Amino acid sequence: MQLAEERRRLILEAVDEEGKVLAAELARRFDISEDTVRRDLRDLDLAGLLRRVHGGAVRRGGEASFTQREGTDQQRKALLGQALRPLLKPLDTVLIDAGSTNLALARQLDDGCAAAIVTNSPQIALALGEFRRTRVILLGGTYSAHCGAVLGARTLADIQALRADLCIVGLCSLAPGRLGATNDEEAVLKRAMLAGSARRAAAVLNDRLTASAPFTIGTAADLDHVVLEADAPADLLATLRREGGPDLLLAER
Repeated sequence: MQLAEERRRLILEAVDEEGKVLAAELARRFDISEDTVRRDLRDLDLAGLLRRVHGGAVRRGGEASFTQREGTDQQRKALLGQALRPLLKPLDTVLIDAGSTNLALARQLDDGCAAAIVTNSPQIALALGEFRRTRVILLGGTYSAHCGAVLGARTLADIQALRADLCIVGLCSLAPGRLGATNDEEAVLKRAMLAGSARRAAAVLNDRLTASAPFTIGTAADLDHVVLEADAPADLLATLRREGGPDLLLAER
């Protein structure tokens, strides 16, 4: 049997290369029990070498904070937001998920663009704070500065009690067969948002098309509209269209 020290070194190498590992896959790889893997991950987490998450572990510090993300690629995000704007209708109740790209959309919206906008992002609520014809509703929950969102059981209950005409969900990764999130609590909320909305949309930077995110939200078929950058990979566009996925919108250059 492999020595624990060597096994943990290999686990750290896998996390460093892939960004995340799953306990079940590691158990099969090393021919050990998942309990043993979980002990390894716990000890490596306590040592500050990775971060344990539900079902496995991710690279510690691998994901930028909301403040860091909000300050990057602002023009690219603004163009994605511009392409999203026509999806909102004046009589809609719109659920806007937290995220720096969705914040770029919020900053371009006009009062009266929807009947109500509901969000789990204090930053988005503040960007819309002067609206009078459009009601702005901030969901309850525990605020995570890293995610820039409220999270937890109260947030989930509020989302499950809502029936939105349109949901604009934030994604950490997008591939034809999988939508991903890097945070397990956020993934639960995003799945609830999609389940409770009549129309579902997302805007995705090119970087997120090759990103690895450990938690599954759904598949591209769970979305009605996807906004991509003008230079999004042609092979991905072809695959999404071939598989009968969402309506694809390209942002302006």
